[in-house]
Amino acid sequence: MAEKWKPILSEPRAARLYVACYFDDPEPYLTIKKSLESAFGKSDYESQSIDTELLMPLYTNTARRILRLLSFRRQIGREEIVDVRKRTLAMETGLQQMARPLVELDPGYVTEFTVVRTSLKDDFHHIYFYSGIFGESLCYFENGSFRPFLQTPELYRTDAVLAAFNDLRLIHVTEQ
Repeated sequence: MAEKWKPILSEPRAARLYVACYFDDPEPYLTIKKSLESAFGKSDYESQSIDTELLMPLYTNTARRILRLLSFRRQIGREEIVDVRKRTLAMETGLQQMARPLVELDPGYVTEFTVVRTSLKDDFHHIYFYSGIFGESLCYFENGSFRPFLQTPELYRTDAVLAAFNDLRLIHVTEQ
């Protein structure tokens, strides 16, 4: 009798965790950064401050003005991203003023070929993980650089953010 066919399944390689931090005042950001390092280990990458006001003019009353991307030495399994999102939501809740987080956190991960972020909303291009958390592919790697998808939000299409993701990819692939 012939042997039964069985698909070959493999675990994906670890990913590089990043957290996009949106804030107005540097003081709460530094507090959150300490909390993030306590939860996820020492950070080894921090982007320059990126001004978000010009990119989100419709949301200037609610959107934070500064974005910084933080990344951590510890690699994560891609399945961990839901737990990471839950922990960052708890951090946001713990540091708020007038029922609004002082620092908004948007975690995701970078791999050799893609950038993914988490979301709390369902949309046509989001993939449901579990526990109310969705994933969104922001960029794909082609011709030596990350490129945004058509549905990628404007902020994540900027040269400064793409350069930061390319830096994170370079760190990620050289550590493997």
